[in-house]
Amino acid sequence: MASESDPQPAQELSEIKGALDVLFTLREEFATWVEEAQNEDRKEELDNVYQHVLAMEAEYHRRLEAILNKAKPSV
Repeated sequence: MASESDPQPAQELSEIKGALDVLFTLREEFATWVEEAQNEDRKEELDNVYQHVLAMEAEYHRRLEAILNKAKPSV
């Protein structure tokens, strides 16, 4: 029975790491686009999206940390 619940955390960990890879790439691209924006309105729009990606990335880091802490053996 325990073996049936083991794949779930492993799959979740894999999904979180994949999401973090995608968010990292998006963050890097949006940071570049914000720097290259030609006018303030466009810069503000891109910065809003960039900030949203940062928030999502922070949430996924929090989830990753929670899973890793849960997986640590209790002493």
